[in-house]
Amino acid sequence: MPGGTPLRRLAHQQAADGDRVSAAAARAPARGKGRRSAAGIVLFATLVATVAAVLLPTLSLRPAGVLAWLAGALLWPEVARNTRLQSILLAVIGATGIVWGLYRGIAPDWTRVLSANAVIIALLAGVSFLRLITRIKEEGGPERPGGRRSILATLAGLHLFGAVVNLSTLFVMAHAMARDGRLDSRQVRLLTRGYSAAAFWSPFFAGMAVALTYAPGARLGAVLSLGIPLAMVALALIFLEIAREDPGHFRGYPMDFSSLGLPAGLAVLIVVIHEIRPDLSVVAVMAGLAPSVAIGVMAIRRARPLRTVADHVTLALPRMANELTLFLAAGVLAAGIASALAAGGGLAPFDHFGALQASLTLALLILAAVAGVHPVISIAAASAVLVPLDPDPALLAVTFLGAWSIGTATSPLSAMNLSLQGAYDVPPLDFLRLNARYAVTMWLICSGAFFVYQSWH
Repeated sequence: MPGGTPLRRLAHQQAADGDRVSAAAARAPARGKGRRSAAGIVLFATLVATVAAVLLPTLSLRPAGVLAWLAGALLWPEVARNTRLQSILLAVIGATGIVWGLYRGIAPDWTRVLSANAVIIALLAGVSFLRLITRIKEEGGPERPGGRRSILATLAGLHLFGAVVNLSTLFVMAHAMARDGRLDSRQVRLLTRGYSAAAFWSPFFAGMAVALTYAPGARLGAVLSLGIPLAMVALALIFLEIAREDPGHFRGYPMDFSSLGLPAGLAVLIVVIHEIRPDLSVVAVMAGLAPSVAIGVMAIRRARPLRTVADHVTLALPRMANELTLFLAAGVLAAGIASALAAGGGLAPFDHFGALQASLTLALLILAAVAGVHPVISIAAASAVLVPLDPDPALLAVTFLGAWSIGTATSPLSAMNLSLQGAYDVPPLDFLRLNARYAVTMWLICSGAFFVYQSWH
């Protein structure tokens, strides 16, 4: 692999598939290796406990929450400094709200405090197994295809593979598309927007898990009826903007869509199950099906499934340290805000939640993301304030998805853009400059969609 900055090497390593996991083990620092392996096993146990609690109502979700916190404690030394500080601040604010509620005679929901985001954490762990069977081929010579067809194929491949395999897709493609270790402005726009647009609809995205968790009662089918059209509009905007700028000189990526069949079938199966059994958490269903399908496919392929899964659990799952910590802290924040609001008699910025309120909320959440607030934090806080208004669950969920998609693409401080900054020397403010007009346009389109949805319901 070519040399480069540490972040570039890390980004490329994150894109490695299951067959390279054993090699990564040899490169991993010996110090803390046992602790990281133990954390991976605990995270896998969190996944199993969460799915079991959802499928068997007699079981409590608290054990899954305890396991998630234990994994967080084991991985604390791996957490980035900024994430540590942010997580501590969130936990302190949440704990303050809980104490205030107790002082006013309001007992907090301890299950929510302990395991508010256990299902989301389980999803992140479960979906990661799809990387073992869904691969983006790193083939082709130094000359990449150009033209409108190349732009369309690259955009579609990024969007579809990213919707399943998540962030590693973006780094594989960015590595192949870069010239002399740099990305041009069109490549930056296509990569950031095309990947983030999948948050509008992908059942494998953390954004969907967060939206369904913090918009109680939201059904996947209703959310997709809004989210898929919005994603299609976003992709059309991206293609039209980039294709009109000298398409012949665009350096694209030679896509092979052959490995998308299984994830596509899995996504359809999840939707069908949710329509048949809407009482089951679609996030938990995804968390359980993804590793089951991955293990089954590897067994059929005779790809040493037990060894590969063991390596994935002990090496890949511990890389969730930053996300895990943020989700745990955000759960405490949400519980604390809920307690404080109950103690104070409630706080209602609106008297109801309709299309106008959704549009204003989306604008605030996007601005928060641009300012560096992780979407899960702003969504958790907004949910605590808005859910008491008895909003339409699908409208609230799509508001959250829009904030995740648009905010992640635009903010110089999102995890995706921070990684691209370090790996490809993209100036931080370029993300905001290049994507600001897109963000405003998508906010307007989302707002219009909210009013259309409201008129139909």
